Amino acid sequence: MKVFLSYLLDLTDRVWPGEPGLEIRQRAKIGLNGENSNTFVLSLYNHAGTHYDAPNHFNPNGMKISELPVEYFWFENVCVIDAPKKEREGIMIEDLTPYEDEIGKADLLLIKTGFARARIERPGVYQMEGPFLYPEACRYMLDTFDNLKCVGFDFLSVGSPENDLSTEAHQILLGCHTDKFITAIEDMDLTPLYGTEKKLKRVVAAPLRVMGLDSGQVSIIGEFEE
Repeated sequence: MKVFLSYLLDLTDRVWPGEPGLEIRQRAKIGLNGENSNTFVLSLYNHAGTHYDAPNHFNPNGMKISELPVEYFWFENVCVIDAPKKEREGIMIEDLTPYEDEIGKADLLLIKTGFARARIERPGVYQMEGPFLYPEACRYMLDTFDNLKCVGFDFLSVGSPENDLSTEAHQILLGCHTDKFITAIEDMDLTPLYGTEKKLKRVVAAPLRVMGLDSGQVSIIGEFEE
């Protein structure tokens, strides 16, 4: 069975405070002014919705999303962990160490906090007070897991507007202080993984590849083992 693990882009999506949301303008409509097709123009902030943080997002010397090899978008060894979090609670080293053996074999780590429910039920809280990654947890992942290429999670961002840890966490994860980096998929829809014991066989994150962009949106498909 295959499922989407990314959200539909929507005009109501919450983004990092102060950043622009999605704008849609219909350019042509079938039957109007003799048009025979529908077309649209999108204004799309590249960190809106489910999106992929490539190193260049915070690392001036890091690769942009169009420069990353395909291995950073195709994952055959996926580790899913449970780390329940409420608003203003961060992912700590202690949330990861119980799964150290499993993460050590993975190229993709998915962190289920259960906070995706707040995206619908409490969008303001989801935007402003969601979970985040502590810088120490980012460094632990970078220093401990040689095979790990990417981490994804069911909250808005690596950082949170609620505190001032975002820049440091992003910089560590995206390789500002070392040659190694771990990319991040922010604002993932992990609800298909809630309450199931099925194991993900593979995950594909198909990127919107635009020359010159640091990062961009991804459509993510997960395949469960039979």
